[in-house]
Amino acid sequence: MGSSESVQLLTILVSGVAGLAVGSFLNVVVYRLPRHMSVVQPPSHCPACGSQLTLVDLVPVMSWLWLRGRCRHCSAGISLRYPLVELAAGVLCAAAAAALGSLWPLPSVAVLVLCALGASVVDADGAALPGAVTIVSSLAAVSLLPIAAALGHADRIAWAALGALLGLAAALVCDRAAGRQRLQRIALLGGLAWTAGWLWPGGGAFVAAWIVVATAATGLGARRRAPFAMLAAGSVIAVLASALVSRP
Repeated sequence: MGSSESVQLLTILVSGVAGLAVGSFLNVVVYRLPRHMSVVQPPSHCPACGSQLTLVDLVPVMSWLWLRGRCRHCSAGISLRYPLVELAAGVLCAAAAAALGSLWPLPSVAVLVLCALGASVVDADGAALPGAVTIVSSLAAVSLLPIAAALGHADRIAWAALGALLGLAAALVCDRAAGRQRLQRIALLGGLAWTAGWLWPGGGAFVAAWIVVATAATGLGARRRAPFAMLAAGSVIAVLASALVSRP
């Protein structure tokens, strides 16, 4: 194995581990923010007995397996969703590292796909999408602008803008959420389309096509609408596929 392959493998492993850790924090975010609670205070604790959790309880995925899905203090059941979110975050970050093959855009892309994951979980709970998630995802997408300039890829900015327009237009027509929630969901999907376009000229169109197809498949003209998790998952796949296609 050459040095470049070793670096790539190390990047994927580190990204996966970092994703697991962020996934643990993401569980806190998706639980607390919709309830207008601080993500810092109080420290992580069991919602059943209130006992503060320690490192033994907070190792991503492994703690849940070791404790057999139960609180160490009161034996209350711990939802399977917690390790699944952590595992999904780790897989997404590792997949982003593998698809990109470059360190420069990795933090931006990883943050964006993690925001999509968190937003999907919140939406699946029927809660309002926190504005902080939309703000962070938008900043992650915009941060690709100076990266393009530093790498001398000014053309990527134009493709990103086109991708964002296509994604926003598709989401605007297809998303059936109301009010502020609709705007935030559209902004997140637009950010994913922007990133896909930044990575590959056809990426934004790929995201837009997915939004239209997924929404049509669940009844575009009816009250039914595509779950946001479906729209976000397809858009994230489009981002990762764009990264893979654009690799030299």
